[in-house]
Amino acid sequence: MKVSLNWLKEFVEVPVDARRLKADLVSLGLNAESFQAVGGDVVFEVEITANRPDCLSHYGVAREVAAFYRRRLAQLDFTCKEIAVPASTEASIEILNPELCPRYCGRVVRDVQVKPSPEWLVQRLEAVGQRSINNVADVTNYVLMELGHPLHAFDLIRLEERKVVVRSARQGEQLRTLDGVNRTLSASDLVIADSAHPVALAGVMGGEGSGISDHTHTVLLESAWFDPGSIRRTSKSQGLHTEASHRFERGADIEMAPLALDRAAILISQLAGGKILRGVIDVYPVPRRRTHIDLRRKEIQRLLGAEVSWEVVERVLRALNFKVERRGTEGWRVTPPLSRLDVNREVDLIEEVARHYGYNRLPARVRPAPPRLGTEEIRNKEIRISGMLAALGYREIIPSAMVDPAENARFTDRPPVVLENPLSQDASAMRSSAVPSMLHTIKWNLDRLRSDLRLFEMGKVYSAREKGLPDERRVLVLGATGKSEPPFVHGTEPEIGFFDLKGDLEQLLSCFDLPRLRFEPFSVCYLEDGQAGRFVAADATIATFGRLNEDLARGYKLRQAVFVAEVDLDALLRVALKQNSFKAISKFPQVERDFSLVLPCTTEYGRLEHTIQGLGIEEIQSLAPIERRSSEELPAGTIPTGHASLLLRVTFQSPTRTLASDDVEVHSQRIISALDALGVQIRAQS
Repeated sequence: MKVSLNWLKEFVEVPVDARRLKADLVSLGLNAESFQAVGGDVVFEVEITANRPDCLSHYGVAREVAAFYRRRLAQLDFTCKEIAVPASTEASIEILNPELCPRYCGRVVRDVQVKPSPEWLVQRLEAVGQRSINNVADVTNYVLMELGHPLHAFDLIRLEERKVVVRSARQGEQLRTLDGVNRTLSASDLVIADSAHPVALAGVMGGEGSGISDHTHTVLLESAWFDPGSIRRTSKSQGLHTEASHRFERGADIEMAPLALDRAAILISQLAGGKILRGVIDVYPVPRRRTHIDLRRKEIQRLLGAEVSWEVVERVLRALNFKVERRGTEGWRVTPPLSRLDVNREVDLIEEVARHYGYNRLPARVRPAPPRLGTEEIRNKEIRISGMLAALGYREIIPSAMVDPAENARFTDRPPVVLENPLSQDASAMRSSAVPSMLHTIKWNLDRLRSDLRLFEMGKVYSAREKGLPDERRVLVLGATGKSEPPFVHGTEPEIGFFDLKGDLEQLLSCFDLPRLRFEPFSVCYLEDGQAGRFVAADATIATFGRLNEDLARGYKLRQAVFVAEVDLDALLRVALKQNSFKAISKFPQVERDFSLVLPCTTEYGRLEHTIQGLGIEEIQSLAPIERRSSEELPAGTIPTGHASLLLRVTFQSPTRTLASDDVEVHSQRIISALDALGVQIRAQS
């Protein structure tokens, strides 16, 4: 927003130069980004945050300046010179949606001469970025920039039955706005209508059919207060953002409505020769009141770390238009003005005191903080995980943690944390599973012809509790799809499969000292049956992974197989990293021994491997399943039905000597005995 220094000085004495004023505005939270000389004036470019609509005017900024420099703020006292004719005999106002329009004020000015504005008004509007139109329209824009309350001027003669009706639009109604655009309205739009049709988009823009023209003689001035949410929805749906909607969206001052109306009527009578009819038509069914807030002196000292005197607290708050009543020796009872919708708690009042007392005056104290144990160690583990995954070809993503609760429920039964005031249904809850975020990222890339993907995310998931704060867990999610290797000039390009993801997880988990780590098949609601598994350490699930099931793949419109994994990152970070150690390569030869086994089809290979490794034979270098065939693949009677034949190759090697046949035979017999205890039969060994 542009702020004119000359305009400010009409309301408050400014005892400093422009450069110092800019710095002081910044210290007050009004981010004055720059200033420049414009004619005989200085204009500041000030960024007003969304929670401070009270400062979207020169008078609002002047109030802050007056409080900061301890100067008197000019009081608003607008006395209209009225004629005897009551305004209520010329126009009527009806509100059909009081919840969306709690207050609507109108004044009638007749015998108006519409003409160009005087030079001083044109220059002042141009200084703050406003274009001059005519004297009546310029007055409404002038009052908007001066007092912060949007106004609109209607040609009263062009309103059917000279009546104003505030109502919701009918679905499909048409309105041509002042920008020349024909707009189709919906039932969620609030409109100003006459007795026949809409004449303005409430709080956003007027319509051409009722606007001020060179032939206008009788003006109805509108000054109202509209629900911020309603104006925001209409502005967004119509793609129309104006100075008026900018203020109404943030919450204008409902008490300023009649004052702004009087100010505009006086200016029109002065600049356009109009006669002001007696009285304001003020439809205000349920006047609004602010509840008081108790402010404790001890709480000010606790939060600010400084003792602020009674006089300073009262002076600051009263200068900002708060009503202050001292309550014994404990503190005050404070009533904020209706313009300060951002002040609702005791801590908000303390912030107001701190802003004007000066943050630079608060003592700098370093409070002793408890040591944060393990922070560096955890960070080192995260770096190790990221580095390992990057080496495996994965790229990190950082998606949003906000999801649609219905979508989230398809991946987990943990209840999500639902937001009270979400921006949309698609982001109305904090996720309790990170898999949907990964799938959306994969889908986004596939739609842009990036088909070979390996992605990972280290983030948080949240689940609601019946009482207390939500539960937070850290997870690591992997997603993979497309080719498993870069394309070559010759040869095949294999697709990523279940065992590729399993191998990547094994590589990652091998960096950690996980006790009794093993793989086993597992069923997960969002993974394809038969292509899902998990890694377990000390009877706790560390990771689940597999192929996304067909139903979900179709729902996300994924045109190729997608594999995902979810790792319990909290559990992983609690485990120590394995220490790298040097192991010399043995200079002695390897000995391979093949075992032909017969085992039930339900016996997992992982059990065989786990059993053999549990024997503690140091000379075993590797285990490898060479060939597996089921009873259906072999001639009838070769092995029992429901069994499978497995050729298992065991490689032996000693770091200190050449192994003799007797050494290998002793180890082989131990392996055979251990497998026999599992119900595995030995067909032959070689």
